[in-house]
Amino acid sequence: MTIYKKSGTSRRYRTGLTAALLAGSALVMAAPAQAATSPRPRVIHTIPSDRIGGLPIKSLDGMTEYIPQAPAHSHAAQARTAAHPAHTAGNIWAGGATGYDISWPQCPAHNPVLPPDSDVAVVGVNDGSPFTALPCIEQQLAWSPNGTHAQYMVLDSPIGYSSAHVLQYAYHGPAGDCTATDYYCQAFNWGWNAATYAVQAATSAGATGKTWFLDVELPSSGSINPPGANCYAANFWTCDTKVNSTIVLAAVASLKAQQETVGIYSTQSQWGAITNGLKLGLPIWIAGWSHPAATYCDPAAASSYWFADGKPWLVQSVPTMYDPDTAC
Repeated sequence: MTIYKKSGTSRRYRTGLTAALLAGSALVMAAPAQAATSPRPRVIHTIPSDRIGGLPIKSLDGMTEYIPQAPAHSHAAQARTAAHPAHTAGNIWAGGATGYDISWPQCPAHNPVLPPDSDVAVVGVNDGSPFTALPCIEQQLAWSPNGTHAQYMVLDSPIGYSSAHVLQYAYHGPAGDCTATDYYCQAFNWGWNAATYAVQAATSAGATGKTWFLDVELPSSGSINPPGANCYAANFWTCDTKVNSTIVLAAVASLKAQQETVGIYSTQSQWGAITNGLKLGLPIWIAGWSHPAATYCDPAAASSYWFADGKPWLVQSVPTMYDPDTAC
């Protein structure tokens, strides 16, 4: 197995991107090496909100797992059924279609029963972090054979980490060979390579959906660094929204180069904190737990809930045993 590596090339990510696009981005991604033994990760159950994400995710060092759960007083059903959502033109799902998103917490080791067959079927292909593959990926991709499928992949920042797979995938790629402080170079390589890895892993496991969402979220209030001396310390996201945006833009470019339709999962608040409101004009998947799905789909509420200059395709409601989703 080999990775995408360019020797003696410019570290300017725009130059690297052009070269990669012209080359067709024919990459073969190696799975990151796993330690022989490792301590059990700490599991943190989070309550989703506008500021805290609703998809399960793991820290890049593998030491912490964040699993969202519904607050004790929630009424998940109302978020899906209160009103018929406005339909978004171009959406692969019919307006009002319902279903679920699943990933590693729904693998047999955690939950042996998958959700029922449904119109909306979204599978997270990572085992909680970039450059990991869902352990039960073939089983989950085969779930809901009558539904319309999409996949999602996790994004985070490699900045400040020194593990072997960070050195492999952030320091080498279409932006060139990076130095330890060339954050834009690392960011572009990481985003591009992460998307390439995810598509290859899913395709080899039988994925048929051509729509991908990038999971751009904050699993906790401390998952983004504050400005100052620790801006570029190891965390889910740096305080530098331009570096964070470069990761997202590179992943979008990689997915588009692979002929995939790209969307973004986030909230307006989290997207603003991570990217400073980067405008992409792509489909969005809104993590919305406070109101019925129709509220988030309504163009009249765009200024309150929409982000990235996109239009909503899906709204995720309060999780119960599974994460319910409604199409706009």
